[in-house]
Amino acid sequence: MVPEPRALLIDLDNCMQQLAQLPDALQSYSRVIACFGGAEPRVPLKLVPLFAAAISAGTLEIVSMPKKGKNAADFGLAFWAGRLVAELPANTSFAVLSRDADLDHVVELLKMAGRHAVRVSDAKPSIPASQPFISSREIDEAAGEYRSAVLDSVTSRPSKKAALRNSIKAHFTGRKSVDADDVLRAILAKGWATIDGCGRVKYGATVVEDVPF
Repeated sequence: MVPEPRALLIDLDNCMQQLAQLPDALQSYSRVIACFGGAEPRVPLKLVPLFAAAISAGTLEIVSMPKKGKNAADFGLAFWAGRLVAELPANTSFAVLSRDADLDHVVELLKMAGRHAVRVSDAKPSIPASQPFISSREIDEAAGEYRSAVLDSVTSRPSKKAALRNSIKAHFTGRKSVDADDVLRAILAKGWATIDGCGRVKYGATVVEDVPF
């Protein structure tokens, strides 16, 4: 079986030490993009031939932002995330390696684009293991499972967005490949529920009846 494509985005401004782990990442990820907007990274001499070959093959990009600054690398990674969404297959999953919580916005946009995405945010992050990929079909199946277990029961349906998301997360506890936000988006896309500007949930005609407010 051909492995699902995976992309790794690295913020070198706060994860500079990860350069030494890039050989492992190049074995696990289809594309690796490392951006820096501060000090130029020092590449160990023994890794130069490997990096040169990976760059030549189009697997690795080490991007120096043309204008240096505090958030320069963040903007570079946001640009590359969008570019890779356009270039790579729809079943590509993404991992963002950074301590910067601002990159959560990039992760959420990747999820909105239908990609599985996570940010690794440990105090001393390391190259994450390849993330489990869940296909759109599996997301639909998970949404259907949740509907049968919870939404078809009038008495147990959450009436607020946060409660609905937490309920989905609790239902799939132990199944790491199932992301609550992916399932929630599938439920909304199928018209099984709508959420108003105040976060209140109204259930559609495909579910037994609406939750009273």
